[in-house]
Amino acid sequence: MWARMWAGLTALLVVVVVASLLTGVLTPVQASSPQLLTASPQAQVAQKPKVVLKLLAITDDAQINAWKEILEEFHKIDGGKWSYVDIAFETVPFQDLFPKIESAVAAGSDMDMVQSDGPDMKHYAFYRALVPLDKYYTDAEKKQWLPQSLEEGSYRGVLYGPPMMQSCSLLMYNKQMTDAAGIKPPQTLGKSWTMAEALRAWQKTTIRPSGSSVPSVWGLRWGQGTWVGDYEHGIFRRSNGAKGSPTYNGVGDDGITFVGYMDTPEAIEAMQFYQDLHRKYKVTPIEAIPQIFETKKSAFMVTPDNRIGELNRLYGEGKFPWGVTGIPYFKTQLCHTGSWHYGISPVTKHFDEALAYVKFASSDAGARIWYKHVRQLPANVALLNTLPEYKPGASQAIWVEAMNKIGVPRIQTPGYTEYQQVFAEVSLNIISGANVAEQMKAGAARAQQLVAKYKGWK
Repeated sequence: MWARMWAGLTALLVVVVVASLLTGVLTPVQASSPQLLTASPQAQVAQKPKVVLKLLAITDDAQINAWKEILEEFHKIDGGKWSYVDIAFETVPFQDLFPKIESAVAAGSDMDMVQSDGPDMKHYAFYRALVPLDKYYTDAEKKQWLPQSLEEGSYRGVLYGPPMMQSCSLLMYNKQMTDAAGIKPPQTLGKSWTMAEALRAWQKTTIRPSGSSVPSVWGLRWGQGTWVGDYEHGIFRRSNGAKGSPTYNGVGDDGITFVGYMDTPEAIEAMQFYQDLHRKYKVTPIEAIPQIFETKKSAFMVTPDNRIGELNRLYGEGKFPWGVTGIPYFKTQLCHTGSWHYGISPVTKHFDEALAYVKFASSDAGARIWYKHVRQLPANVALLNTLPEYKPGASQAIWVEAMNKIGVPRIQTPGYTEYQQVFAEVSLNIISGANVAEQMKAGAARAQQLVAKYKGWK
């Protein structure tokens, strides 16, 4: 799930955006009919014309199911005040979501709510593609979320969208495969493997049938889905720098300087290792395989804990033999934090209804439903503190520990969308065998050129 439009590519972008607008899938949700009682508030509400809120989101069945259940509970609050509200989901692939949000707002398309990745919130706020929501939340309401999530959803101290969840990617593994290979992954964050140590484990768990050059089981899938993006793949180069160094920071303090940060010798060295995983060591496939870990075609996977929910849906609660260890690193261990946020479009004709739904969905009650379906680190503090799986020593506790100890935000820039497009393209070229140094230097220069328009944004 990933790309998160610039001079020189404007014509191409328009073509992509139009295609995206034409290929979105619109699926209405049929709300359960409210019980109508004579002279009751519900009866009076039911007589109001139906309002259908349109939510633009990535294609993800678990998320859609969560929103449907949240809608059912939303109908019950405030004496059934909002029972006349329905939702229609327009879904697109991850990489198509971000340009589509911008194009839909620019075109005045009929859209009410959007799903936005945390680092992109500042980009959309800069372009006024989202309604600022700060004045609709009290200080007490803002404290229901982790501070990291509140900052990610804000621009210049103004909240533009509350969080759906938080995140931190670690190294999950198939216990049966590691046991068969005689591998015992570290069980504490402080003893996490270095990249060199992890490579040996990935090599030992890559299985090639006799007479075949293509593994039946790969040692590693680094990152969710089949996309390549900054969230997980940007960790490679940042990890190869000491904390506070240009390599580790990834971008200048001004949020627009990439030359000398994205293309340092250390960053190039790390991305060379990334290429070698595919082409030299051959422990991860060049052509990404959908659900590679879930279908037992890889022994390890770098992923947030939402993978657990998917495994439970496929195999039954607790039936898949998964384990988790810290994310490997070169010099400095880190995981990228931040996840999805709700946003309200400035072109909505149903602001009150959209705001009410967003406030409920991001509340502890809504977040609990979301977690039930998506099973990823909550951004709601009270919910996180009550879930037994995140208690110290429990199965998912390491995700909380890692978020707090090694978690860092993705690079902070209103040009994150443009940067991520460039970095994804560079990474794919590197996987394909292109010269790493040339790609990283050209990518840094290109990203810097594209985000120069944001000078003075802070």
